[in-house]
Amino acid sequence: MTGRWRRVIFLLIGFTVSVVSLWQIFRDTPADELWQALEKPNYWWLVPNIFFVVLAMYQRAYRWRFMIAPIKMVSFSRLLAATCIGFMANNILPLRLGEYVRAYSLSRQDGDVSKSSSLATIFVERMVFDLVALLLIFGVVLFISPLHFDEQLRVGTYAAVLAALLGLIFIVILALKPSQSGEVLTRYLFFAPESVKEKVRGIVLRFSRGLDFMKDGKKLLSVSVQTIILWLFMGLSNYFVFLSFGFDLTLEASYVLLVVVSIMILIPSSPGFFGVYHLGTVLTMSLYQVADVDARAFSIVLHLAQYIPITLMGFYFLRRAHLSLKSLEKEAVGGM
Repeated sequence: MTGRWRRVIFLLIGFTVSVVSLWQIFRDTPADELWQALEKPNYWWLVPNIFFVVLAMYQRAYRWRFMIAPIKMVSFSRLLAATCIGFMANNILPLRLGEYVRAYSLSRQDGDVSKSSSLATIFVERMVFDLVALLLIFGVVLFISPLHFDEQLRVGTYAAVLAALLGLIFIVILALKPSQSGEVLTRYLFFAPESVKEKVRGIVLRFSRGLDFMKDGKKLLSVSVQTIILWLFMGLSNYFVFLSFGFDLTLEASYVLLVVVSIMILIPSSPGFFGVYHLGTVLTMSLYQVADVDARAFSIVLHLAQYIPITLMGFYFLRRAHLSLKSLEKEAVGGM
């Protein structure tokens, strides 16, 4: 199967999942009742919510600066632009191209930062640091929550935290000993020709360049602390939407929501995570006995309160950096 057909299949799967999810959520909700539920909130509470959503973008760019520093001290403005452009791309482009677009937009702005090194920092940021932080937050929530969570869920979460921490240790080893790691990986490719093995070694070495920050204990600690702060801010942002709808929920519920939605958007879906985001929100609200129509209205508002500001910020920085989204998308597709 060619790469083009694989992309088409993934695209169809994503849109199908989104359509089915939205249909599942809203099929039994009368439009007039949904509209009434959308008229009730005090939307002034969205101001602090959006403030923390925007602040998170700045925090991500600031954290990224520490990760990219061993390669080059890139200006904060370029990191912020690339971050916003990448997250905007995830909202409007298919196939989760945002991470590639983010890396390539930084490389376009600063030629001293290679695409592979930039992608490495983004990979370890999203799949290691963010994942570990989310799992740790959820582990704490499970421990202190008055809700009755299934014991298997608790055990599974703690096991996931352990697995994520082991993954972090593997990444540290890769950063500290890239050549040896490349040799170990190629041992499992004993059936492959030497040219393929050499290519793998080269990829590992280029990838490890983006992990150099992990050799510095201060930078590693700084990135870890900033990651926890980032996700604490994101969970707090949800709480203001609770207040907007007048939900009598504790702050703990906003972090349960954060984790559930973060897991749900890993499922293939349309650009902007339509459907899976709303489904994760509604499922979480059902844990707290929020009325169905209110939960569905809440899911729409919560999603748009993130989708609109992030998308607008991305287009603003795309224009400011004189970059072409079409060109970045083409390059990202070619890099998949």
